Amino acid sequence: MKTKYEIIDRIIEYGIYLYIIFMFLTKGEGIRNIVIFGNFGLWLFTIKYRKNLYLLKEPVSLLFWLFLGIIVFSVIFSIDPFYSLLELGSAPRKAILLFPVITTVMAEEKKLKRVVYVSLFTAVGIVLIAYYSYFFHGFTIKINTQLMYVWNNKFAGYLNTLLSFSFILYFIWKKPGLKALLTFTFVISIFAFILSTSRGGYLAFFSIAVIWAIYISKTKDYNFIKIISVSMAVITLVGALSWFSIPYVKERISKTAEDVYTLNERTVAWKASIYAFRQRPLFGWGYGKQIFHKDEPFKNTPFKKRPYYRDLHPFDDPHNIFIKFLFHQGIIGFISYVFLVLIAIKVFWKEAFKTTGIKSYVLVACVSVIIGFYIFHSMLTIFQLHYLAVILGLGMAAKGIDENSHS
Repeated sequence: MKTKYEIIDRIIEYGIYLYIIFMFLTKGEGIRNIVIFGNFGLWLFTIKYRKNLYLLKEPVSLLFWLFLGIIVFSVIFSIDPFYSLLELGSAPRKAILLFPVITTVMAEEKKLKRVVYVSLFTAVGIVLIAYYSYFFHGFTIKINTQLMYVWNNKFAGYLNTLLSFSFILYFIWKKPGLKALLTFTFVISIFAFILSTSRGGYLAFFSIAVIWAIYISKTKDYNFIKIISVSMAVITLVGALSWFSIPYVKERISKTAEDVYTLNERTVAWKASIYAFRQRPLFGWGYGKQIFHKDEPFKNTPFKKRPYYRDLHPFDDPHNIFIKFLFHQGIIGFISYVFLVLIAIKVFWKEAFKTTGIKSYVLVACVSVIIGFYIFHSMLTIFQLHYLAVILGLGMAAKGIDENSHS
């Protein structure tokens, strides 16, 4: 049975790599579903042989289950319970199936090292897709191809996540030639990132760079100011090249000061959502995007109906993850999310300095992504719930690695 277990475990492992590759693509939903449900089924089949199930009972895991439980519970108080119940079958269900599998299966150094390689491969893939979209479909605020159709904010978030994990290769690769190739890859990726003109993405990228700079300065005995200065010099150089060579970038960035006051009209959606939250502050209006599309939550507010962008197009969502939870799950959902991300940051960051090698690097990558994307960037956009499940799962897997094991 041990051999059979090892074969199944390897199938699950490579299924996770495949899911990470397809996670950020618009196409491939069928493949993603096959991987998610197939992996979970195989995981259940081998669950009695797993010795690290305790990871699913640790503080971060318990807070994650509580967070998901509140989302499920909010269905009862939804203004459209049947719709909210059906919506649980999308992102929440994926999160429930992904988190325990990634947490327990990936808790080995060699597996997490492969995740880093997969992250770089995926980052290069979506960067090439972005360049194809820019040069063949014109410079717009969305990536427009058959494989990937996303707005600039989502693309920037994806790239921030993947580059943070790819950065680990600077510590793993020792040959100067490989590091030079990695540097070139980062330069062209940052150039694509700047072309996205996602100002929320820029803020997230800076916060991720700061987290890594703090870590390097504390563990590698490098000067923090010098690290940040070199990083900003490279980004400024690439940004200046984009500014002078691409009129679209210059136009978008030039409007930053103009858009700061209303955050590109997002404050309209925020105000409307807060007014609606005050009507049902405890449990919110119910899970599911379509709840926000209804006029009912805003009927007794100064807005009277769902908020519109410049009185032309309705907002798709509140454009702020914290306000989203206030609107959909009330103060209970909001508090559960805040506690989850803060405790995860604390636990992963503290653990990163207790160890070394790939375990430490992955924990820092998880912290940087949570702070950059799930706090700062998420103040301006909405993420998919199952993406967070992947990041938390990788963090818990890294935390669960035996201190004495080495790849």
